[in-house]
Amino acid sequence: MIKSVFMGVSATLLFSGVAFGDDQGDVEAVLEAYSAALELEDVVAAEARVRTDGEDFTIFEGAGRNIGWSDYRDHHLVPEFAAEGFAIHEYDWRDYRIDVSGDMALATFSIHMEYTVHGEDRERDANGTAVLLRTADGWLIRHLHTS
Repeated sequence: MIKSVFMGVSATLLFSGVAFGDDQGDVEAVLEAYSAALELEDVVAAEARVRTDGEDFTIFEGAGRNIGWSDYRDHHLVPEFAAEGFAIHEYDWRDYRIDVSGDMALATFSIHMEYTVHGEDRERDANGTAVLLRTADGWLIRHLHTS
C-alpha cells in the first residue's frame, strides 16, 4: 500500500514538471559561471552559458537593450572590455532566488561590482533577473535584466 502511494505521488510529480534532480543548483551554477566569465572579461566562456542563435538571447541593462547574443557581444561586451581605462575587479552575483517549472527557470539575484573607469575606482550594487531554458546542452540563459 505505501509503495503504491509513493509510486502514484512520484508519477504525479514527474509528469507535472516538478524535477527530482538539482535543477536549482544547476541553474545557479550556470549563472555563477556566466558572471565569473564576465568578471574575467572572457567573452568565449560567457557565450557558453547563453542561447546564441539569432535573437534567442536578450539583455536589458538600465536603459540599454541588446537583442541577440552577437549584438550584445559585438556592440557591448567586446568594446567595453577593450576600452582603455576600463577594468573589472569584482563582478559577483549572489542572493539567488530560483524557481524552476519544467524546462524554464526564473532567477532573481543581487549584483556587486567593483571596477575602474578612466582611472577612477567605482563600486556599485544592482539587481538582476534571468530567464533560463533547459536545452540538450543543459541550462542556458535566454534573457537577462540588470539594473
